[in-house]
Amino acid sequence: MALVTEALGLSLPGYLPGVNFNLVGTYLSIATMAAGPLGGMIVTILDSFTSSVGFYGLPFYWPHVFILAYFWPKIYKLSNTAYRLGLYWAVSAVALFTQYWGWFWLYVVVFKYADTVVPLAVYNFGGGAFWIFLLIYALIPSAILTAFPSFVKPEWKFANLKWWTLAVVVIFLALAATKA
Repeated sequence: MALVTEALGLSLPGYLPGVNFNLVGTYLSIATMAAGPLGGMIVTILDSFTSSVGFYGLPFYWPHVFILAYFWPKIYKLSNTAYRLGLYWAVSAVALFTQYWGWFWLYVVVFKYADTVVPLAVYNFGGGAFWIFLLIYALIPSAILTAFPSFVKPEWKFANLKWWTLAVVVIFLALAATKA
């Protein structure tokens, strides 16, 4: 679905050339919830074939995939639906915040949109871009979690997920720090 919607141009205009509000976040969230980090990574690989950023952006979704995958089994086990949804949104916000720093690095170092990540951080976190992307990453997956919880039941396993998640987060934050 990510590949198809991207290929058809089903996205909102973005805030920089080559940047749009696409739906890949919806699909990678659902795939990660249902199939673990490999599911989320497969979605990003397929999306890259038709993405306006292309394969440059491929690994920059992975902090979100790994953070969500690490916390998802714990969130899913919660019996209180409101608490489960609230925690899912909180983890999605933290995962998206972390993911952003890799994208900032990409736009500064590779695409040369700015000299540092600071203007991008101010614009994204001070404006509406972060909140729009959070809606894309969490709204439809929340509806699926509520209506069809068995579809996103984490029955997958991923060896050393804690360490993979830590490594991905550290790498992406270190990348962003090089151009802060």
